[in-house]
Amino acid sequence: MQGFVAQSMVGRDDDVQAVLASIRSAELRGALVVAEAGLGKSALANVVVGVLSTEMPVHRIHASSALTGIPFGALAPLLPVLSASDTDSPLAVMRALLDRLRPAMESDGHPRPLVVVDDAHALDEASADLLSQLMAADTVRMLILTRSITDIPAGLPAQVWSGVIARHHLLPLTDSQVHELCEQVLGGPVLSTSSAELARMSGGNPMYMLALIAETRRTGNLVSRHGVWLLGDNVHPPQGRLGDLLKAQLSGLSNDEREAMEIIALAEPVPVGVAFRLGMHRSVDALTAAKLVSVEEDGQRLLRPRHPLYGELVRHMVPAARSARLRQKVLAVLPENSDSMDGLLRSVGWSLDCGAPVPDQQLLQAAYMANNFFDSDFALRAAQEIQDPQMLSAARIQTARAQYQRGNFTAAQELVAGTVESARDLTSAKLGTLLDVQVRQHSDRAGIGVRRAKSAWETAIDRIEAEAIAAGKADAEMQTDIASSRRGARLLGALINVAEGNYRSTAAELTNLLSDARAEGDTEASLVALTLLGDIHTCSGRSETAANLTREALAIVIANDHRFLTYYQFVLHRHLAALLWAGYWEEARDTIRKDFAASSRSFGRIGGSVDMTFAVMELRRGKLEEALPKLNAAVEGLRTYDPEGMLPLALCLSAQLVARQGDFARAEEILADYDELEPRGAVSAQVIARGNRMVAEFARTNDPRVLKELRELADQAEENGLTSAEFELRTLGMGLGDATGMNRLLKLSDDIQGPRGSAVNKFARAVLDQDVPALLHLAMEPADPDSEGMGALALREALRLAKAIGDRTQIQRVQRVIGKSLETAESRRSTSLTPALTRREKDVAALVIKGFRNAEVAERLFLSVRTVEGHIYRIFEKLGISKRDELTAELLGE
Repeated sequence: MQGFVAQSMVGRDDDVQAVLASIRSAELRGALVVAEAGLGKSALANVVVGVLSTEMPVHRIHASSALTGIPFGALAPLLPVLSASDTDSPLAVMRALLDRLRPAMESDGHPRPLVVVDDAHALDEASADLLSQLMAADTVRMLILTRSITDIPAGLPAQVWSGVIARHHLLPLTDSQVHELCEQVLGGPVLSTSSAELARMSGGNPMYMLALIAETRRTGNLVSRHGVWLLGDNVHPPQGRLGDLLKAQLSGLSNDEREAMEIIALAEPVPVGVAFRLGMHRSVDALTAAKLVSVEEDGQRLLRPRHPLYGELVRHMVPAARSARLRQKVLAVLPENSDSMDGLLRSVGWSLDCGAPVPDQQLLQAAYMANNFFDSDFALRAAQEIQDPQMLSAARIQTARAQYQRGNFTAAQELVAGTVESARDLTSAKLGTLLDVQVRQHSDRAGIGVRRAKSAWETAIDRIEAEAIAAGKADAEMQTDIASSRRGARLLGALINVAEGNYRSTAAELTNLLSDARAEGDTEASLVALTLLGDIHTCSGRSETAANLTREALAIVIANDHRFLTYYQFVLHRHLAALLWAGYWEEARDTIRKDFAASSRSFGRIGGSVDMTFAVMELRRGKLEEALPKLNAAVEGLRTYDPEGMLPLALCLSAQLVARQGDFARAEEILADYDELEPRGAVSAQVIARGNRMVAEFARTNDPRVLKELRELADQAEENGLTSAEFELRTLGMGLGDATGMNRLLKLSDDIQGPRGSAVNKFARAVLDQDVPALLHLAMEPADPDSEGMGALALREALRLAKAIGDRTQIQRVQRVIGKSLETAESRRSTSLTPALTRREKDVAALVIKGFRNAEVAERLFLSVRTVEGHIYRIFEKLGISKRDELTAELLGE
């Protein structure tokens, strides 16, 4: 626990304050803290003692199992040397203990001492009884730490039940608290999905969490790339200190309990009924009471190790021969049920482990299900066992899917080549096509390859249909499957059209396809049609409508267990985009939080999208400093997995923020990284990325030609019907002080659904009406995060208009508001209203205030004159001024 104590108490502030309040309370005599091992009881006690040590004397008692059988053994450190007869006398021990505590109690006004009892569940009965009497007599305050209140000798729990001391439970850390702990320990940004996976594996237990971080770093599974920490897909079995900690939790098990733990770990999840048929009733009760096993309600009651780490450790410790015997033992009482994914995978996996034969059809089905649930290792194992020549093509597709999910895109492309042309059934043709498209998304720049994949699929459908008719097998079920496949090919064509920005005609086709799919009960086609329609509405500015559609699509993915998990990121990406544009930020956070469990096996694949969402939220609020580390994390996540082509946009946003902070060299490096990328992703995202690249370039060079290029790009977006992209580009230009497109922006924002459109509309209308009070209202009383993010811009424009009008009263009022916002920004270390000056900008500003010319400033700070000019432009922009003589030390807060 030393590692945790060394860190500040992440996620425990409320617990610390609650315990302090209980100990200080005039009505209570202390606090009892209950928590399983590793949740931070001792660390919390250290913080509490550190606070109270100046208020009252503190004494600590450390109970242990070695002293449980020795009367008053736990109190020995507080007792003077006693005679043999005295140690058998509770009264003598009481007097001796009071003598030790009495110096602190000589006067009535002196505070009562605090006695801290560690591991109270290991107290001997005599010590517990004596401490209970002291507390009942109000002689001491007590802080009692225990894993279980029921294991403490009766005297102390009685004080709890009677309300003499307050009881507090420490809960595991949440995902966000684990993320904070990871960043604190690792000293840098962490991909959100990596910290979420660490939280899942550790169960939010801080002790396991710290040991897991150390172990994954040692094994090279947790690595830093460009300053961002990322977790690999396959975490090795627990070893080192982590393994020792876990083994300590398992060390006290009886032989029956150990065997039950091994069976549950090897065969998880184990139905409770199966465990009972094996006679594991008492062992299961003991394991759940010890918090080693949990009962999961998922249609049927299932047993799993409480923390995934327990399962990993036990499976690693069980010898192969014993593992096979235990699996055979379970297999003998397992009901014949392969309908569910768990049932099929469990049955096939155990059979393979035991050397029992498995039919090829069952192996293929298992490989398919395993791939759906991103279990690539099992999918490869099952597919490689298939021997039937008629199934080898289908097995090859499942092998290719597994390689793709492992990130081996070249191997996947080689394996999938020719599978659609040789497919003997519609399912193989579909899966081969979808995998071909997925692989091409990582390299195809113009959609030509995807069109070829669509054409190959349609040809395969025609061929398979003709073969079925010739063989007399084109029954009603076959015709339904053929219709579904043709529907899928049309949806693939719609995907291409949406990516290219052909919204209007494609929307009509998708509406018809959705209606047709619903009428025919084609859930998969409905899911894809809903998602693509949502994408169109988002790109057309109708984000609230889009969110309704993508919300329904995501619900279909979640409701169908593993069946549609391969669509998870495809839907999630578009749903989060719709929620961000619609301003449903809390729903976006909830979606990410709730769906981490659904994507636990594919956490690495959604990491970039998730952190990109978090970064955009901070950007829209104007929180630039908070946005940058999230953007950096998003960039590294997207370098690993980016089927939607979002890496270019993430790089340009990152370069823009870095340049605005004055780090031009780093911004140039990031832009060079962007320039090396092939154009990928939807045309709308490509256009927005190019616009943000221009903003980054302008922040770096202050070249007015960049503004002209940005206007031209917005005009092109307007011509091509890319409404949301045009809105974003013109909003970027507005932020750079380009007012030439304000009328167009006002008209656009009238049609953009969500708070972002409303905030821009209010700003544009106020500027065109020269309404300074309206701009101040927007800055001082933001209605939503988007309005809050526009505060600095509103203040800058308010000052410009007030000066243009020549109203000195208005000028002074605006400057007062700017001064207050700067103070707030400095106190919060935030850029919520007016961006704070960087260190270099402050250096430049200080010399300008002293009267130095640009060349003199450049010479003194070893900068180029052009760089100094850029700094001065940004200083004026942030402070809402336009002349050198308006720059004062007072305005800088000095």
